[in-house]
Amino acid sequence: MTHGRRLVLAAVSAVIALVALGLWIWNFNVSTAEVADLFHRLRWWTILPLAALLAGHVALSSRRWQLIEEGLGAERPRFGPAYATGTFALGLGAFLPSPLVNILCRALANRYARASSLRGAVSGGLDQLSDLVIVVLLSGPALAAFLVRDLKVYLWGGAATLVAGAAIAFVTPWLLRTLPFGIVQRIFPLFRWSLLRRLYGLSILRVLNLTLMNILICQAVGAESLSAVLIAVPLVMLATSIAMLPGAIGVSEWSFSGIFSGMGISNASIIPFVLGNRILLTILSLSLALIALAATSFALTRKARASGTGEQADR
Repeated sequence: MTHGRRLVLAAVSAVIALVALGLWIWNFNVSTAEVADLFHRLRWWTILPLAALLAGHVALSSRRWQLIEEGLGAERPRFGPAYATGTFALGLGAFLPSPLVNILCRALANRYARASSLRGAVSGGLDQLSDLVIVVLLSGPALAAFLVRDLKVYLWGGAATLVAGAAIAFVTPWLLRTLPFGIVQRIFPLFRWSLLRRLYGLSILRVLNLTLMNILICQAVGAESLSAVLIAVPLVMLATSIAMLPGAIGVSEWSFSGIFSGMGISNASIIPFVLGNRILLTILSLSLALIALAATSFALTRKARASGTGEQADR
């Protein structure tokens, strides 16, 4: 794809996202009064644990990316740079397509470390795909629970599909071992059960962590929609992954609102939750990215000074 076509595609995606957001604002009659009310009713004690969960979300992804890089035959990247690039992707993902930003940041992290940027992009893509696997497994039970409005269907069905997913991961190495294709043999170390179970576990923790974040947002804004949130998380994640719009803008708002409305949640709870989800997570994501940027800049400056001091001593 040429540079011009990429720019056109990016512009079209941004317009679609903004139009979708504008339609949501218009449909729910959201004004500055609702935003002001959000901060007035906000339970500020929730901000610190929400930030901690968001930081943990990045840490889980960074650890998973380390394992994938190692599984692809590379030396395991250091956690510090992996975490820093993860926070950069988180901040940029508030305005750009998150999966693509994550792939780009992982590729750049490898390039900075003088490793293969192509492998970084592949491992970054596999990192994002790991979340999608769990989301797909949970979306079926979540959709069934939404249709019958029964949270227990999701809880029991989700547990069953996750067990089934673990069983598939267990037999995958044996199945791949029987295939003759050269590319399978080259990436086979990634499909060891000892590695797959760790990636699978980290991916489950990521979705669980995201669910806890949304529960905390419910508490933060005083929304009465806990059961709906539990059911909505995998469905919204699936919708935003398919849409691939910048920052999931518009898609996230409409997905949450549609599921909540379908479960009988009033607009009085939908609007503060959706606004809180967008505003709080955007502010915290950018804050973490800026902190990581400052820490990285400080570390690089300190390293440069130490290198300069060492050169002067040699002279």
